[in-house]
Amino acid sequence: MATIYRKTYTKPLPEGANISRRNDLVLARWKDGRGRTQTAEVSADGHKIIVESDVWYARYRAADGTERRDSTGCRDEQMARQVLANLLAQAEKVRSGVLTPEESQTARHSEKPLAEHFADYAEYLKAKTVRGRKVSADHRYNVAKQLALIAKECGFRRIGDINRQRMIRWMNTEADANRISGRTVNMYRAAAVAFCRWAVANNRLTSNPLEGLAKADESNVRRQRRALTVEEVGALLEAARTRPLRDALTIRRGKRKGEPVAEVTQVERMRLERVGRERAMIYKVLIYTGLRKGELGSLTVGAVHLDTERAHLGLAGKNSKSGKGAQIPLRQDLAEDLTEHLADKLAEYRRRTLVDGRNELPAALPTDMKLFDLPGDFLRVFDRDLVAAGLARQVKDPQTGRVRIEKMDSQGRTLDIHCLRHTFATLLSKANVAPRMAQELLRHSDIRLTMNTYTHLQLVDTAGAVEALPSFDTPAAGIQRRRKTGTYDGRSGVENGAENGAVFGAVRQEDRGNPGQPLSNTHDRPKPSELRKPLKNREKERPLSSTDKGRHTAGDRIRTDDVQLGKLAFYH
Repeated sequence: MATIYRKTYTKPLPEGANISRRNDLVLARWKDGRGRTQTAEVSADGHKIIVESDVWYARYRAADGTERRDSTGCRDEQMARQVLANLLAQAEKVRSGVLTPEESQTARHSEKPLAEHFADYAEYLKAKTVRGRKVSADHRYNVAKQLALIAKECGFRRIGDINRQRMIRWMNTEADANRISGRTVNMYRAAAVAFCRWAVANNRLTSNPLEGLAKADESNVRRQRRALTVEEVGALLEAARTRPLRDALTIRRGKRKGEPVAEVTQVERMRLERVGRERAMIYKVLIYTGLRKGELGSLTVGAVHLDTERAHLGLAGKNSKSGKGAQIPLRQDLAEDLTEHLADKLAEYRRRTLVDGRNELPAALPTDMKLFDLPGDFLRVFDRDLVAAGLARQVKDPQTGRVRIEKMDSQGRTLDIHCLRHTFATLLSKANVAPRMAQELLRHSDIRLTMNTYTHLQLVDTAGAVEALPSFDTPAAGIQRRRKTGTYDGRSGVENGAENGAVFGAVRQEDRGNPGQPLSNTHDRPKPSELRKPLKNREKERPLSSTDKGRHTAGDRIRTDDVQLGKLAFYH
């Protein structure tokens, strides 16, 4: 027989509760945290109290003949009985063929609050695996926060309230207000669409109401990253290496504030120097490999292969963003630096072994030991290193008095730890590495991501490519231009860059003896070999740009040096 009831469960006996007997019942009386008096029945063992649930539950027989017990979600008894009547009516419709079992299950789920569906979806994500990896706790937290915000902003209370028009209105509102970027809006959209697909697969929705929902425009990127130049990388590595010890030596208060004269023991000095070397090594590995911060933090000693034919780092698939394993090649000098880092790490490991009282020194580092000891506040450490390197500045808010680090340049571009990966991609492009090879090194699935997002070429880089184009001026036009700019000396027409005659091969015959042309004096005209000589010498003195590729170039003064990745003068 169908009925409603309240569930009972036990809780520990509250401290200070007074036990009394009323008729055949043993009762406990106590005051809760708000000072209100509470009363509950005591269990048979006398150590717990019996508490009833706040909501009513329904017990009834489903269409397939099985007994079901479901929560009505109602605190009021009369409302709970109405929910029970609806459940019985649905079961009767299924038995009579009016509804399918799937439709009945969907209708039953539609009565639940949306928060309960979100909780079930969170449990599903906790058990879910993607390419052999479990969904991270951070991702589950972000999805739960995104779904809760969408439900609040769009007014979704039940799962049946979700509809595309409200989502479109919310996405347009966020885009117009410019509170979050288009990319972030699409992250919220993806979380909502994925939840609806899960609901359809579990018979909580008959169809996905957000299927086909268009994405937001991602052109208005709020955070535009930039790549570091070679000089900036050198300054960052030097700041990272020296800042730990320099900060410890700096006086913070008093008359000598700011002076590096604080007392530091020799042991502490050695520790701080080791921390600085490791931090600079971390940045150098990120720049030379393009690894992400999380991928670098997952590397262990066993992932470093320096004795093979080609030194490389082994990145496991479970630690890679794409879920695929990779072998990260290492430059020769970086491999040598890693060798020194491992030797330094082994010496410290042996020292700690002696401190622990063990006499047997380990012969090698454990293979499962982390390659780098990343600090918990690594992002803040990176920001402070940027300030020390002169790449960012500290700004004090006049209203709150808080100090923040300003990392945005005049063009609205910012710096963060992921910019080191952008620097790696940009240096590959400047070194004339083929785009397909750069895509492979960055482990991108789409080459457009490699070239459009991660590669940052400045005007000074592209100017060399433009200057490599041939000149189409006649000798007379070239001389006339140099007369206007004051770079023509009136004698040979060759000095100060007037080598256009050489570009075309020789001076035209009709120019000879023409009194209207500056080269009409045959006694002053140089020989063809002399015309070519200044151009040849200039090619020797000026390095080719990264796009010259062995061709003769026109013009000078604005040149881009051929930046080779294998010749970067990074600080060690």
